[in-house]
Amino acid sequence: MEKFELEKNIWTESDFEQMGWHDCYIHAFAIDSDAYDDFIKSDLLLDIDYIFKWVLTEDKSHYCFWVAPCTLIFTEVTDLKIQYGSGTSFLPELEISHISREEKIYENGYKSWHWQIELVGNSFISFDSTGYKQIIKRTPSYTNRQAFNRIDRGGINFDCTPVTN
Repeated sequence: MEKFELEKNIWTESDFEQMGWHDCYIHAFAIDSDAYDDFIKSDLLLDIDYIFKWVLTEDKSHYCFWVAPCTLIFTEVTDLKIQYGSGTSFLPELEISHISREEKIYENGYKSWHWQIELVGNSFISFDSTGYKQIIKRTPSYTNRQAFNRIDRGGINFDCTPVTN
């Protein structure tokens, strides 16, 4: 089996065009204002399993994946909206369908982004933010699942220590 070469251990908004979060699972989210002195600003942290690569098996019967636990941090978040509805009698996972962004330029010249995280099941997370960084917490593993269970991923955590290459 081929070895997956991790290009870098921290990705940012400048990498947005080459990233994709389709079918990535959100295991937990948190609001964090510890990085700021004024307590007006906050970051949105997502504990996710990021799919680096989809691999069609040799017999072409299914896909396997290169996946790693990551902390995705959106900085200086404002105007946060979350809509979550399962539409069924059970509570489904938070699975990302797509992330989009639109640049916002204010009258005073301040630049920001409006982010829309579309979730499976007519749910979404939207907000404004100055950018993001995604920290890779562990070397990607080859697996037949798109996400790890809680034990295999080392629990829920928002660790910001990147894996060493």
